[in-house]
Amino acid sequence: MMDRTKMLCVIWLCIFPMSDSKSIPIGMFRTECQDRHFWLAVRSNFLGYTFRFDVEGGHGVHTVTGPWAAECGYTTALDASGDLTLRASYLACHVKNQEDSELQLLVWFVNQGVHGEEASYPLLLTCQLQQPWNPREIVCEENYMEVSVLKPTPPDDQKGTEWMNPAPVSPEEGLSEWRVVFHVPVVSEEPGEAGAMREETVPVGMAHLLGYYINSTGSRILLRCPYGSRLSYPMQVNGIEVELVSATVLYKHQWTLLRVDTSVACATREAVLAETHIVWSFPQVLSPVVQLPVTRRRVRVGVEGQYLSSCMAQQWGYQIQEQEGTVEIRVPFGAKGGLLKSHVSDNEYSQSYFLDLFYLHEWEDAQWSLTQQRTFRPVSLRRQPQTPRVINNTVASEGAFSVALGVFPPDVSLVNVTIAGRTVSWSEGGGRLGLGLSHVPFPNGTHAYLLQAPFSHPLVSQRYLGDRHRRYTLSVIFSLLVSPEADLYHHPAMVETDLQDVELPRIEGQCTQRGVELQLHYGNVDADWTVYMGGQRLDWELMQLAGYSLVVKNDQFSMDVPLFSQGMTYEGLGMEGLLVSAQLSVVHSDTGEDITHRQHCVFPMYELLVCLPDGRVVVLIDTSEVFPPIDPKWTSLLNPSCRPLETNHTRALFSFTIESCGTVKILIDGQLHYINEVRYTPKYLSHKKPPSNHHLNFRIPVGCIHPANGTRTLSIFQPQNHTPSPATSRSRRLRSHSTEHWKQPFLTGERDRRTATRDVY
Repeated sequence: MMDRTKMLCVIWLCIFPMSDSKSIPIGMFRTECQDRHFWLAVRSNFLGYTFRFDVEGGHGVHTVTGPWAAECGYTTALDASGDLTLRASYLACHVKNQEDSELQLLVWFVNQGVHGEEASYPLLLTCQLQQPWNPREIVCEENYMEVSVLKPTPPDDQKGTEWMNPAPVSPEEGLSEWRVVFHVPVVSEEPGEAGAMREETVPVGMAHLLGYYINSTGSRILLRCPYGSRLSYPMQVNGIEVELVSATVLYKHQWTLLRVDTSVACATREAVLAETHIVWSFPQVLSPVVQLPVTRRRVRVGVEGQYLSSCMAQQWGYQIQEQEGTVEIRVPFGAKGGLLKSHVSDNEYSQSYFLDLFYLHEWEDAQWSLTQQRTFRPVSLRRQPQTPRVINNTVASEGAFSVALGVFPPDVSLVNVTIAGRTVSWSEGGGRLGLGLSHVPFPNGTHAYLLQAPFSHPLVSQRYLGDRHRRYTLSVIFSLLVSPEADLYHHPAMVETDLQDVELPRIEGQCTQRGVELQLHYGNVDADWTVYMGGQRLDWELMQLAGYSLVVKNDQFSMDVPLFSQGMTYEGLGMEGLLVSAQLSVVHSDTGEDITHRQHCVFPMYELLVCLPDGRVVVLIDTSEVFPPIDPKWTSLLNPSCRPLETNHTRALFSFTIESCGTVKILIDGQLHYINEVRYTPKYLSHKKPPSNHHLNFRIPVGCIHPANGTRTLSIFQPQNHTPSPATSRSRRLRSHSTEHWKQPFLTGERDRRTATRDVY
């Protein structure tokens, strides 16, 4: 790598004072010695209305522009940052060359104002050659091709003759006897005929008129020409476009005619963008200027005139691949060494990428012990659509989202983020809201922005998926500013995480003196669950109608369900009492997941009448208050054959249908009254004493009332007061009254109407 250029501008101003020259402003000019080039850059903020470079030589001042710049070895351009750059070959016109090792060039930078006033700044560039010249060196610049070769050595049979290399010459001096032989393809009119070549021999002066610069230095012979010159021609090498000038310089020294091969070839294919990489291809063997066999090859890549070490190239992602006779240089889009620029149009984000790329190709062949070819190809990819990458770094076990958006060049900055309609500015940082906003820089100069939000944050949405899995969703809009245009870009992003962290609702129950107590523990997912009591949606209307009492706490509620209230299911009646159950359910509206608890309870009963919808009647009577006492097993209905199903020493249980056991049916006001009676009808033997008249007077009327239209419902009757009385006066009636069959609505977010069903004995 070359040393930095020593700028001798102050000394030069002392030697060559000019009336319109200005002192050199500090920091506005940068100079370097790059391998085989002078390099000069002028800061963009120092450029005037118009500007130019002039170079001064022995024959006046020349403006560096157009064909003259290409023929004389100068390249100017505005780089990606807007700076004006000049690259000049060490073998360019007007370079003071001392033994091909110490080189000087006087450059004038001229700024012109709006009104035409000019200010000139002289710069003397001096470079020392660090690496010796190679036998052949080819330069493929942006605007020209150049080849320089060592001057020939004396032939072996001229040992007795004093040999002198030709002295350095200028195009105007000493080249009049030189000739250049160009080899160009013959254009054939016959189809399919190709490959023939013809020679054109022209004097050096004529070659200069054709755009070819031919000269010699102390040790080298030089040929340079612009691309597309008159005697150049294209060809394909391994499918890659190559421009070739096949030329031989002839000159006479004493009695010897010397021939020097000055052919030059350059691959002209531009770099292309292939997905995420810039790909630049060139032939592995540049056959027009190679004499096989090739014994050694090497490729090095560099940016902005500086070679990259293999370690650095690997770190930056630069790759050199060889396959099927082609060498590919692959560079990630936006890689370090280039310049990224952001753009926004109609909220579409794009990037331009500028890369001053070059490569050095070395080889040995049968003709030259070493050839070095340097190729310069600035890459300019403008407004390539880019979708910023959402990088989800969330670790579920940490209980928080960690989401980065990037990567962006330095000209993009975050303004704010919007989450669930809540906007958090970059200046706030999100700390006050329990969020984290931070800047993440990367080694290549790009950066990203990181947003962190706990799963439990109110701005994070949650959705239960079933089987104890819950989905957390973070929806965010990043708003970014692109400088210096101050264009806003809004990028939406959504990330999700599923966790099996749900504690489902839990239901417990217990029997009380009044009925059943049910407890619902909410768990940690209290949304989108609907509560049902006995198949009906639990709402305030049902609670008031059924007489439920509710106690609500932070993590649960408890509800008392009275024994004979709506929602209670009657499962059976026996001597041990009335068997009932109360069912509480919670159902998730999305998954349909059902969590149900049915609490069973047995309530002791002394007397009870139950009318069932299927037309059966269940009666439990109590004889404990009868005096003188009777044996319940000797009781019956109107039909003496209808005896109790079960008895003990004080109670009897009957079960019969309304169409049997002597039941009487009467129609009153559109209702059917089914009437029967429990009597004392003992079986006694003739030798025993018959029952007293008091016992024969024992009877308990029972009955059910059902609508005449046939719609039967469950009815239950229990005496509220029991006044002991002697058997002679006992004539209590157990009679039920029908209740209206009911339906209940269910509401959960959206209206979900369901009809309750009831289990009956």
